[in-house]
Amino acid sequence: MQTLEAIRIQMREAETVLKALDKELENITFDSSKRESVEAAIDHVIQTIDTQLEGFKNNPILGPMVEELKAQYVEGIQTKVADSALKRA
Repeated sequence: MQTLEAIRIQMREAETVLKALDKELENITFDSSKRESVEAAIDHVIQTIDTQLEGFKNNPILGPMVEELKAQYVEGIQTKVADSALKRA
C-alpha cells in the first residue's frame, strides 16, 4: 500500500505532465476538409500522448488515463471536423 506522501508526489507529477500535454495538444492545427491532414493530427495526438506519458505507465493516476486521453483528444478533432462540415454544407 502506498503512503499518502507517495500519492501526493504522484499527483503533482501527474498535474505537471497533464498541463504540458494539454498545452502542446492545444496547438495542433489541421485542415478539416483534408482527410490526410485530419489523420496526421490524430496520429500526432496519439504519438504525443504516448511519448509524454511513457514514463508514467506504472503511475496509478496517469497509467489508466492514457487511452482515455487519446480518445478525448481524437474525439475533439472529430468534433471540429464534423462542425466544419456542417458549416460548409
